[in-house]
Amino acid sequence: MGVLLAFAVGYVVGARAGSERYQEVVDAASAVRDSSEFQALVAALRSHASFVLTELGQRLAPGAEEPVTMQEVLARVRSAVRPNGAASPSA
Repeated sequence: MGVLLAFAVGYVVGARAGSERYQEVVDAASAVRDSSEFQALVAALRSHASFVLTELGQRLAPGAEEPVTMQEVLARVRSAVRPNGAASPSA
């Protein structure tokens, strides 16, 4: 979804400003993506997501010998947010 949004924004900016300005925007976005600050942010987000998922798995199955799989977590979340009586989507 983010890539699609970035493409749309880039397309609009490029269409209005011309190819030189578009290339400047692409170069700036690449510089941000390749920066050490951005890489540190991504690493921190991944670490946080890992911690949150581990905690969620432990809370879903306290005392379990085996960790809860992501499929089990997703199934439980889907059943928790699905309205009562709603049919499950086909796989």
